[in-house]
Amino acid sequence: MKVTRIEIKDFNQFKSLDIDLTYPKGHAKEGQPLDKVCFIGQSGTGKTTLLKILGGHTYRLRDFEKFYNLNKTKNSIYVSNILNDLKYRVTLGYDESTQEARYYWQDYSIRGRKSTFDRAKTYKASVILEIPTHIINFPADLKYENIAQKENYKITDKKVIDLAHESLGDIWNIILDEIKIYQEKSLIFRQEISRVAESFNADIKEIQKVVRKFENWKKKNASPIEVIAEKCIDFLLKPLNLRVKRESDIQSKEEIGFIKIEDFDGNEIPHGLLSTGTKQILYSALPLYLLKPRNTIILFDEPERSLYPDMQRMIIDFYSSLTQDSQFFYATHSPIIASSFEPWEIIELKLDENGYVYQDLYYKGERHVDNYHIYPQYLDYDTMLKNVFDLKETRPQIGIDKIGDVLMYKNHLFKLKKEGKTNTKEFKDLFDKYKRLAEQVAWDFNVLEDEKN
Repeated sequence: MKVTRIEIKDFNQFKSLDIDLTYPKGHAKEGQPLDKVCFIGQSGTGKTTLLKILGGHTYRLRDFEKFYNLNKTKNSIYVSNILNDLKYRVTLGYDESTQEARYYWQDYSIRGRKSTFDRAKTYKASVILEIPTHIINFPADLKYENIAQKENYKITDKKVIDLAHESLGDIWNIILDEIKIYQEKSLIFRQEISRVAESFNADIKEIQKVVRKFENWKKKNASPIEVIAEKCIDFLLKPLNLRVKRESDIQSKEEIGFIKIEDFDGNEIPHGLLSTGTKQILYSALPLYLLKPRNTIILFDEPERSLYPDMQRMIIDFYSSLTQDSQFFYATHSPIIASSFEPWEIIELKLDENGYVYQDLYYKGERHVDNYHIYPQYLDYDTMLKNVFDLKETRPQIGIDKIGDVLMYKNHLFKLKKEGKTNTKEFKDLFDKYKRLAEQVAWDFNVLEDEKN
């Protein structure tokens, strides 16, 4: 399933909001659902709320009670998808058995509930329906320490994988058995080589025979860790001067099954010393690689967290490369992340004078590719902050004041030049002061370089 439209009549800060999530006219994919969507906007404009709606988010009981008291007469939310032009209604309901409040998806086209929809029954959770597709949610506060595996638990059986609640280790179980089998076999070979080499009558030919046997086995059996490294992790770790440790030095079965990271000099980095950004990369890319999402809605809240700008520039396309026929929804405050999207893929949310959310359109007139006047991909980040993120001034006030000083020095230097005083101590001292401050504010001072001499 891919979402093509979100219509919200009256829900919290949303009122009469209609978001078209298809490619515009004139595009090669005209009318088809967008492959990726980026929600941007000031805090409080509902970016994360839209992700929660799309993901069937679970609320605590007290949150539900607060919502119910304030909004029990509100209209529901409609979400359109491309499965035979079906319509789904998302509404808030309450599951008495678990004491949890949830957004529930309701399919009118198949179940015919549109004409018999009973709001009271919905709040009693008597018409709870399953979400119709696989959804993977990456919250902003992804828990890196939550990696313990559960025995005999298959996360792939779930329709919604919410990493705000699921253990990352449950995803790691997908390939853990393969790694354990490979490493156990490898350990047996290593122990056999050691046994032959340490025997009293060690024969070099016997040692070589066992080593060749081990090498031939490795050629025919690719290490699962090496495959993961080459197809997923190393590409992301390289800018950090890190890589997956291929050659394992495991000494016992207790050490089997875990990926180890090393620097380019071969020094292993203990897991506890890995940076937050490194963990963010590992625990967002690995689930996508291991789950191999297909026809899935994938939600990312603040994907830029703890990532240096060069990493932010590469992750959006990389995440897409790990999936097939899936649809991504991002919520971000980063202009670098936003610059990875075409203008029709960005949904900028703003608040009107009444506090309701509206979409700031990047086109005028008909929704056609030729009518878009803002292209984030073409802008430098300073212009992005001003034109897309509505930041009035990108330089702090103290920097603006210092630029004023630079211009003042520059004008004084030109005045001294006209007076023929370029060889005076006053000119040289002022030029040195001008040059030093110009460098500090990244101002091009070369225009006066000749005047110094």
